[in-house]
Amino acid sequence: MADGKRQSIAGKIATPKVGPTKDVADADSNLYKAVGARIKITCAPYNNVLEGTLFTICNVTNAIAINTAPAPPNPAASLSSQPGDYHIIPFAHIISFELIGAGERVAGAGPGFDGALPSIAKVDVDAIRAREEQTIREMKKKDAQKGKGVSKEAQEIFDAISRTLPTRWADAQIVVNDAVLVLPPYTVESIKAPAGKEQSVAQVRKIMEQFFQRKKSAGNRAPVATPIAPRKGG
Repeated sequence: MADGKRQSIAGKIATPKVGPTKDVADADSNLYKAVGARIKITCAPYNNVLEGTLFTICNVTNAIAINTAPAPPNPAASLSSQPGDYHIIPFAHIISFELIGAGERVAGAGPGFDGALPSIAKVDVDAIRAREEQTIREMKKKDAQKGKGVSKEAQEIFDAISRTLPTRWADAQIVVNDAVLVLPPYTVESIKAPAGKEQSVAQVRKIMEQFFQRKKSAGNRAPVATPIAPRKGG
């Protein structure tokens, strides 16, 4: 009888195509009903077989998460105390699955997420999108801080100024405080600014003078000789 049940459940095979299918994603599917149970799943493209607890199934990301950590040695132990070794598998990679053990569930709960143990919280999609947008903004800001087609020294000068003052690139020009320009070849003499911005010019000049002084001091520093150990045997 148990074998018949397994064959019936294993009969639901996910069609290998992108996007959720009824056999995979909806509340009537056997895979959805297996959330919280131990399953054996075969995955494309190399027919890899994973065995573990089906943690969740998501028709937003079109994927499942399976915990392949061994079941607790004590059958009475709660699944919430089970160690985690999670794998994310897209629907399109699922070839077949088989139910090999009933999962721990809330008494009287129906199939799916609500009765699964450990409990599965809803994913805050808005928070995820906000985090994604913030990451994109930070990446764009970081990329904007890198000069295009400029020398290594020009970038070092930009970085030195930007640590103190608002700085951005405008093609090959360094723009400071939206007023002062540092033009190629990025010397103190190449600082330009309109009338009335003398204070900003003085700040940029001081930073650049300190930068060149540090660079000159580093270049004049004598190299440290590495001691050579005496040869054995004379």
